[in-house]
Amino acid sequence: MVEYVRVYVDELRRFTSECFMKCGVPKGDADIIADHLVLANLRGVDSHGVIRIPVYIEGIKKGYVKSFSESRIIKESMAAVLIDGGGGLGIPIATKATDLAIEKCRSVGLAAVGVRNLGHVGMLAYYTLKIAKNNLIGLVTANGPAIVVPWGGIEPIFGANPMSIAFPTSSRPIVIDMATSAMAHFKILLAALKNEKIPEGVALTKDGKPTTDPREAQLLLPFGGYKGYAIALTIEVLSSILIGGQLSKYIILHGSTQGGFFALAIDPTVFREYSEYLKDIDTLTKFIKSCKPAQGFNEVLLPGELEDKTFEERLRKGIPIDINTWKMLTEVAKELNIELPKTL
Repeated sequence: MVEYVRVYVDELRRFTSECFMKCGVPKGDADIIADHLVLANLRGVDSHGVIRIPVYIEGIKKGYVKSFSESRIIKESMAAVLIDGGGGLGIPIATKATDLAIEKCRSVGLAAVGVRNLGHVGMLAYYTLKIAKNNLIGLVTANGPAIVVPWGGIEPIFGANPMSIAFPTSSRPIVIDMATSAMAHFKILLAALKNEKIPEGVALTKDGKPTTDPREAQLLLPFGGYKGYAIALTIEVLSSILIGGQLSKYIILHGSTQGGFFALAIDPTVFREYSEYLKDIDTLTKFIKSCKPAQGFNEVLLPGELEDKTFEERLRKGIPIDINTWKMLTEVAKELNIELPKTL
């Protein structure tokens, strides 16, 4: 059994923000990072939550990312922007880029923003949720250090290359957020911390042999075989080649690094009245939710629905932090002379 410490949500935000401010990150950016990481934990995406704090700090110390950087616009049109992130922490830069995509989309109905030269951007659902909450459809992609083999190969070519898509509805957005690897790399690291095995068909050893031991997993497989491989390739093109970012093969392998970030926002009203769009997507949602469940299932869930339920529960009961992550945060708190989050 894995032991947990349960902490207050506001306390975890405070702690996270203070950690990054102590490392030279401006308060506004530190608050964005804190909001992002804590939201990941609230949604149950612990691999992209506060476990990233020591990893990002290490990235700053090693010079992989900067605690602060000046982003600059390289190219801009009515519906598109290309940004150089200046090598800074990715979450604040990607958040501001997403805000820019939303702003431009409101003017022209469809907008794309690409960012290159930035650090790890975290949980992509953070950005698509932001877009969807503005009554827009959001698509976000990113490439990262090469750890995923192409279908049929045993050499790393792609990053975990995640993608997220969010659709606004009359209630909560439908949110798709997934890596194109069979399992997110950091989830494998988290499994190693918890002394848990990983599923079969997820990873290979350095010699290209299948393994369920997270400590032996050196290469990741694409999800869905050749189909996942094709989507990983697509995301590689959108996140690097299209915007002039680094190919995954050239990115330093570290939890603080990223390749490129691509965000697309679409206003449904460029095609039809928003009320009509809502009516139809709500009808589709009702069809899905009323679908008779298969044997072994209690209900049919929408993408992101499980995370929404976890969010509500953790908001009420506090956020569980596994004991190994808590030990790492304790070390960070001691090093930076910061008070740990209060526990429940």
